[in-house]
Amino acid sequence: MESIPNKALSMMQIGDLATRAGVTTRTIRYYEEKGIIEPEERTEGGFRLYSENQLLRLVIIQGLKALGFDLERISEFFNLRHNAETGSDLAQAMIDLLGGQQDEIDRKIAHHMEMKERNARAIEVLKGCLCCSIKVFERDCHNCKSYCQHTHVPDVVECSIFAA
Repeated sequence: MESIPNKALSMMQIGDLATRAGVTTRTIRYYEEKGIIEPEERTEGGFRLYSENQLLRLVIIQGLKALGFDLERISEFFNLRHNAETGSDLAQAMIDLLGGQQDEIDRKIAHHMEMKERNARAIEVLKGCLCCSIKVFERDCHNCKSYCQHTHVPDVVECSIFAA
């Protein structure tokens, strides 16, 4: 009886890889198109075969995506080692990429803080409208005392009272 090599036992087809990684086969194919992952080998029939290394790579990709990294940045991380001669070069390249990510995170935080402040202002304006008993299509909010006491009314409020 002929034995099967260990490598063949640990190889898996795309469906098995997808199940184990918690992604779809479509996702894996997309990552292949982007050059982020590739099959370890193909069968004579053209089936993709993947190893535990590709599974680990998929788990890493999903983890980085969950942290907010886009596929382009993830691909850059995987390719850094090809352009570095020393550990120091690699560390510096990673620091540079992570610094860019930090800047992007700071921009997103600032944007979300602005959104939060605008929402809070809108809620404050709208609380003054809770006692309004005028029918929606008969009201004139822009002349209402409650409305006029605010120096700035957020766009989200204006869009709902705008009468054109």
